[in-house]
Amino acid sequence: MKSLRSMSFVATAALAAACASPPYAALSIDADAELGSNVFVVDGELLDVLRIGRVGVERVPGSNQLKVVVPIRNIDDEEHKILVQTSFLDGMKTPIGDDTNQQVKLLGPGQTLPVVVISKLDAAQDWTMTIAWNR
Repeated sequence: MKSLRSMSFVATAALAAACASPPYAALSIDADAELGSNVFVVDGELLDVLRIGRVGVERVPGSNQLKVVVPIRNIDDEEHKILVQTSFLDGMKTPIGDDTNQQVKLLGPGQTLPVVVISKLDAAQDWTMTIAWNR
């Protein structure tokens, strides 16, 4: 009976792991940093080599555009080329058609690079950033 129960647990754990699919929420540089769900990584291997620092979000005076600063750190000992794209959203987290182009970023070993994006529209209330390999 115990054998059947342990097999059931293993099968459930394997199923849960198989269901975890990209994109993945990015991991934080600081263990105590509040990690939101705004930054996503599309590949599990990339998730292993990147960390996200404390994000800064503010309004641009005069234009009321949304400005976002996301520090991205390469924790690997190799250089990595990534693609970063940001989508700005309204207060209901609905896309407003204000997306950046995919930006190529080069991160050296141990390097932290602040990625700065500014919305085109003042209607932006929220945002999501997606990070992928540039291979």
